[in-house]
Amino acid sequence: MKKSLLLAAAFAFAAASPSFAQTAAPASSAPTQLPTHRVKHMKAAKTPEQSAEHHTAMLTKNLSLTADQQTKVKQIMLAQAQAADAIKAKYPDATQRQAMHQEIEASRATYQAQLQSVLTADQASKFTAMQQAHKHKNKGEHGAQPKVKS
Repeated sequence: MKKSLLLAAAFAFAAASPSFAQTAAPASSAPTQLPTHRVKHMKAAKTPEQSAEHHTAMLTKNLSLTADQQTKVKQIMLAQAQAADAIKAKYPDATQRQAMHQEIEASRATYQAQLQSVLTADQASKFTAMQQAHKHKNKGEHGAQPKVKS
């Protein structure tokens, strides 16, 4: 009796399990969902104005910029963002990335010097420390591993 009852339960379970199987999703023209682990690197590109506004707000918060400094910093950041966009447009091919990177770095150095002239000595030292911290943080994100002494 127990065997037949156990056999009947097993048969009922086996018969019911296909109804719980996943059904294939209908083919649609909607794009598939992007993986969430890459969302950080897939942000929508900001306009030069948005970028300048963002950087000015960040520097105002971290360096306590005055109203006069804010307007000057925003102008410098806007010019830098526009120059970077122009350089990126100049080098659309992926094989020219190194040349583009070198030109952007040279441009960035010019704008950093202008920015340093707007800041007080205390703000400039804080800004330099922020840049160094950001530089080290980014190296860690890109997979650079510390060298192990042997």
